Amino acid sequence: MPHSARFVAGAADPRRLPKLDYPEIAFAGRSNVGKSSLLNRLVGQHRLARVSKTPGRTQQINFFLIDERLTFVDLPGYGFARVPAAVQQQWKHLVEAYLTHRKNLRAVVVLVDLRREIEADDMVLLDFLRVHRLPAILVATKADKLAYGERLRRVQGFAEVVGSSVAVIVTSASSGDGIADLWRGITACVGDRQRG
Repeated sequence: MPHSARFVAGAADPRRLPKLDYPEIAFAGRSNVGKSSLLNRLVGQHRLARVSKTPGRTQQINFFLIDERLTFVDLPGYGFARVPAAVQQQWKHLVEAYLTHRKNLRAVVVLVDLRREIEADDMVLLDFLRVHRLPAILVATKADKLAYGERLRRVQGFAEVVGSSVAVIVTSASSGDGIADLWRGITACVGDRQRG
């Protein structure tokens, strides 16, 4: 079912982060993990978040109002080698400022390609979230690219790496697998009390 969704703000500087009233769910992951495709699938729109063949296109934090009650926050991707080191540092500063200062932030959806291992950058983010007591939902993307048995084996491996404190949800933006499960996880986090 399509959701109402619209872009409301973008910020490339921590001082320009918008003041918004609704609970926020942030989406983070490596530059080629399929974040834009997943965001589009979650809201049932094809062009809410721009999908690019070139990783590293999201260069600011983008805010989308969903159903006039919730904000999805698209964070710049990490781990893309072609982005200059100075730009990567700028993004890191921007994302850390966002994650540590948003009172309405309810959870961070961390996307990892199911076909790959959980990489060092992913673990750094998960550890950062744990230290700052920010709930994380680990989403394994691109599940449609693997056979069912291989999916199960990889999810078990992910769960062993991250431990029991982080739920792992398997999704596919192409087939829609796991989208309802992810919505349930988001809804549960939004129902939690406001931070700070």
